[in-house]
Amino acid sequence: QDYCHSVDFISGRETITVPIRAVCARAILEFPDELDFACPVKCSSEKTVLLRNRGNGEARYHFNAESPFSVVPATGTLGAGETMQVTVIFHPMRSDEYFTRLEVRCDTGKSIYTKLHGKAKDFNIALNTYTVNLKAFLTKSDHATVVIENRSNITARFQWKTFANEEEENRMKMRLFNAQCPRNEERVDRLVKASKMETGREEYLSILPRMEQELRTKVQQNPLLFSDDIFSIEPLEGEIGPNCSAEIKLTFKPQKALVYEKVAYCNISGREGRLPLRLIGEGQGPWLELSYYELNLAHIFINSPHIYEVKLFNKGPIDAPFSLTPPSTDVGSCFKFEPQEGIIAPGGCQAIKIFFKCDIVGCFVE
Repeated sequence: QDYCHSVDFISGRETITVPIRAVCARAILEFPDELDFACPVKCSSEKTVLLRNRGNGEARYHFNAESPFSVVPATGTLGAGETMQVTVIFHPMRSDEYFTRLEVRCDTGKSIYTKLHGKAKDFNIALNTYTVNLKAFLTKSDHATVVIENRSNITARFQWKTFANEEEENRMKMRLFNAQCPRNEERVDRLVKASKMETGREEYLSILPRMEQELRTKVQQNPLLFSDDIFSIEPLEGEIGPNCSAEIKLTFKPQKALVYEKVAYCNISGREGRLPLRLIGEGQGPWLELSYYELNLAHIFINSPHIYEVKLFNKGPIDAPFSLTPPSTDVGSCFKFEPQEGIIAPGGCQAIKIFFKCDIVGCFVE
């Protein structure tokens, strides 16, 4: 704060007033008027610049920057005549052009401003295919390879994600936080009992803010990489050099004889949107074949026993359990099978004997 005063000198003939002004020491900050940045989307561009205090007082400063710009360190103290380095960072998440102002605010209440301009663009990075079909027998697995092709001059970092975009991912993180939030009433009571605190609920509630912050940090740091019981991806994250490619191994291991579908999203620096990879897998059960599918008994006499044989082949790579059930019709109940059930090893064969004795006259098809 500056101070002003005056002194009056009085004589017999006149009065002379002398103004007195005291100017306190103050900081005067200097910073570049304009900074320009350019980089691939989801990458960072940094510039290290000098912040100078050319005043005669100490300056406590604070940087205010709008996303996608930031400054490190954002706050600090600078002595009179001193200079320090600060780093301005541009990290765009969308392919666009950005214009904003960076405020350097001093504790005196005065601010200086720097124009910031940043340009982010998509680069030529893609998958060699966006759909993969796999087939596998139960308990077995099938494999395929997809290639991430980096046709740019930057090093690209990739992660395989569960969600299509960051908004969906943040919503899931919020659900995870709420599900584990220590402010949940039932959870509070349960944890108080488990902790056996002497003062009980009040003591527990006093440490809630710290527990919530730790949980929030843990949830936010979770990258939510792709995870599935049926499909797996290796590696889930990594880097690809300029004009290089990376092979990604896909594994399909079905649990049931079903058609499975899943979408994995490749989040990669240099591309604004996540690249979708559609995974389709067909789970196959045992593969059995009969030596023939029609048995003509021709003309037979009633109450006369007949024995036939058919072979059952396992054409698949897994054990094939089988069970034979005669038709429930009047004639169908006249058929007997031996064996009625069993397991055929891969590549194996089982002879099935068919016994037939009927006391019904007429033609039939079963």
